[in-house]
Parts: sequence; C-alpha cells; structure tokens
Amino acid sequence: MTTIICTGYSRLPEGMAAKNLYGVMGVGFEIDPETDKVIKTSSTFITSMCSDFIDSIFKGHCLAQGIDNQIKIFEGRYFGLGKKAIVMAMRDAYNQYLIYNSMKGC
Repeated sequence: MTTIICTGYSRLPEGMAAKNLYGVMGVGFEIDPETDKVIKTSSTFITSMCSDFIDSIFKGHCLAQGIDNQIKIFEGRYFGLGKKAIVMAMRDAYNQYLIYNSMKGC
C-alpha cells in the first residue's frame, strides 16, 4: 500500500511548552488514498500521550466523510492550552487532503 501524508500547521499561543520548541502546532495525517482512511497521525505535542490521543480520534476515520465529528470529539475531551490552534492545524491538514483529492483525477 502506498500512502500519502497531509500536514497542517497553526500558530501556538504563549504559555505552551511546544511553542518554545516548535513555534507552531503541526498535525499530520498518513492516509490510504484508495480508501481515504487515516492510517496514523502525528503532531508536535511534547507528550506522546497527547499525540496518541489525536491518533485515537482519527485513526481509521474516512476523510471523505469530513472531520467535523472528529473535531467535536477532540474538543469535548481535550482540556488544555492551544485547543483552537490544534483544531486549526487539523483543519489545515484536512484542507491539504482536499487539495490532493481534487488533483487525483487530473
């Protein structure tokens, strides 16, 4: 299986440890382009627990169905700094998927 990676970024707020290391929040989706399903995710969280948390929400999800439900799940369960920036990075990565998908037929 050949996969693709779509990444998104957003600016982190002051006070987050990740801001000192990365400056931005990054979220990446590894996707099976034949099924549009997320194989795994990655993010610039300092802790693997938070990265694993995002992975648990998106892994196996079909991006052709959008990401509003996954974002709703995330927002209802994540209580930490930078929630808005994290969601923006997720949406940016999803937008990169939409761009890829629109070019698939070319």
